[in-house]
Amino acid sequence: MNMGLWTPPGESPTLSGFQVTGGQMRSGMARKLRMLTAGSLCAAALAAAGADAAEGDRGAALGMETCELVVPGTALSTVGQCGWLEVPENPAEPEGRRIDIRVARIPARGRVTEPDPLVFFAGGPGQAATETWPVVAYALRKVNENRDILLVDQRGTGQSNALKCPEIELAEALAADWDALARSTRECLDSLDADPRFYTTTIAMHDIDAARAALGYQKVNLYGGSYGTRAAQVYLRLFPDRVRTIVLDGVVPQTLALGSEHAAKLDQSIYRVLAACDEDPDCGAAFPDTGRKLGELAERLEQNPAEVSLEHPTSGEPLTFTFDRDVLASSLRFLSYSSDTQAMLPLLIHEAYEERRYDRLASQMLIAASGLQQMISQGMELSVSCAEDYPWFPQRPEPNAYLMGELMTRAVGIQCGIWPRGEVPEGFHEPVSADVPVLLLSGELDPVTPPEYGDEVALHFPQALHLVAPGQGHIVTTRGCVGDLVSQFIIEAGFAALDTSCLAQMRATPYFISLTGPKP
Repeated sequence: MNMGLWTPPGESPTLSGFQVTGGQMRSGMARKLRMLTAGSLCAAALAAAGADAAEGDRGAALGMETCELVVPGTALSTVGQCGWLEVPENPAEPEGRRIDIRVARIPARGRVTEPDPLVFFAGGPGQAATETWPVVAYALRKVNENRDILLVDQRGTGQSNALKCPEIELAEALAADWDALARSTRECLDSLDADPRFYTTTIAMHDIDAARAALGYQKVNLYGGSYGTRAAQVYLRLFPDRVRTIVLDGVVPQTLALGSEHAAKLDQSIYRVLAACDEDPDCGAAFPDTGRKLGELAERLEQNPAEVSLEHPTSGEPLTFTFDRDVLASSLRFLSYSSDTQAMLPLLIHEAYEERRYDRLASQMLIAASGLQQMISQGMELSVSCAEDYPWFPQRPEPNAYLMGELMTRAVGIQCGIWPRGEVPEGFHEPVSADVPVLLLSGELDPVTPPEYGDEVALHFPQALHLVAPGQGHIVTTRGCVGDLVSQFIIEAGFAALDTSCLAQMRATPYFISLTGPKP
């Protein structure tokens, strides 16, 4: 891509250099031998010729075998069929280094299978589709009744040559230890068997379309969550004639440098949550004026950080660290994504302000952060962020009064100063538009992709409906009736019969009044 030879957006790509194969994870000579099966050679020839596999060959086209798809660190899983798609790491060098892309298919459960599957794009950036789908599988079960689900681990995630970086420790970034962050980023880069320049969204979307072609699908429905909404929009821009419907949950405008507004949007969400606490009889009585107390708490920790010792809530490892304003802000950010953890904020802020107890706030943050870190390929996240976002950040950010201040901008700047930067096509940040039905979803209290982002993107689609889930945070498909609305939209490819009145019944999770939960 850095050579400028990648197919421009809007033009049909060549499948030259793509090869498909199946089976279990491969390495060394075993990997080469398995690629020489007759089925693999046949599939490779089809891909090289740009031909779509016949409908009857689905699964066989990639040599798919039964596999279990598991959410890391949880008991959530589902069963599917898995195979491999071999692609050039650098699209401009089809005969050069090649990488394996993990492809999974969950066949429709019913007797009749519609020809257009649902393609699922995970978030992050850095999450894998095969590791994230089980989270939403039940909410979208009606889609899977008569439609296949197509899951492709985006290059750099999951089992697609994952750019995992265990050297980048969460604690280092949260503590604003810039030297340690730079050191761990360099160590991460040195450990990877990859050229990080070729793990951008645009290149990855050509992998997705190659998988579609290999499995013989002519049209697809797209679902993207968070960063996955960017991926879905990029796919739509590249291949508009192949898209039947698109669902965007936690909408990222194509015009946005993702991360550049995180500090402002976090404050917006948190103070709305705390204002709602003031209006709630139980929460307001137990924790009055929490918004003011949060501001004073941030100032206090900036001037006089506290030492905190605790056991890591998931590993049991003893930890001692400095709890300062930056750690406070990061803790609140992790706990602001879900309505369930937003409900704890007044209690935890009250404890920190009144009792100078920071351990429970830190413990809750570590629980949330540990789960997220298991699902993120940090190297892939940097490949996307450093190419597609950071160059559009304010290069001389001014000091501000937000809780996070310049924390994220400084951290990303240090890492992107080290990380090799790929290229993005001209016009990458221009809005995407197409005449296909688009359903946009937002949580009212989303701290990272607030409803105004959905409003902005909806303006560019002539067939668009934007739904806002009351009292909810980031990603709402799994909340209340939203999954059924999404399913109906995909099945019917429109909004005409969509009854959205159920949204009015949605409520935020009741506030925790004590450690045991809400008031009985």
